[in-house]
Amino acid sequence: MDKKRFQWQRTMASKTYLISSDRSLLPHAFVQQAFATDAMFWAKPLPSDEALKTMLDNSLTLGIYEISEVTKIAIGMARMITDYTTLAYLTDVYLLPAHQGQGLGKWVIACCRDICLEMEQLRFMVLLTGSEEAQKLYRQELGMQKLDSAEEPLVCMGVRRGKLADAAASSNTVADSREVSSA
Repeated sequence: MDKKRFQWQRTMASKTYLISSDRSLLPHAFVQQAFATDAMFWAKPLPSDEALKTMLDNSLTLGIYEISEVTKIAIGMARMITDYTTLAYLTDVYLLPAHQGQGLGKWVIACCRDICLEMEQLRFMVLLTGSEEAQKLYRQELGMQKLDSAEEPLVCMGVRRGKLADAAASSNTVADSREVSSA
């Protein structure tokens, strides 16, 4: 399944929409603009096109497009970080406000679900959210539950870069010297 191209098309209310993992269709400027919105409060625009390209090259991103015979206009996205076998982390789900309330968000979540269902060895599909409304949606559409040891005998843990650096500074354990080479 590695690097497989996924694509769906649907017509709703006389408009045609496409969801595709084809990286060449998703404008980098659209992703940066989405990251700059309050709707994606957890993200910030990346400092360089190189950083953005690296992020997109190392994840499965579904672009959502309104299409006609001659145009494909990006209107949303959903990104999964995955090994295509055991784990999928869903993040950066975004839809322009003008296109919300039409079922496109649920559709892209269903597309993510279908991709994960193809992973026969999938252990977990996970995400982070602070929204009660989003939690309800992900329970309904993906069957998700909190990983807080109340519903599942696991606890989801995380750290932001600043606290990771603080932990490294106060830890007695250090990594050995390493070599870095290009593949």
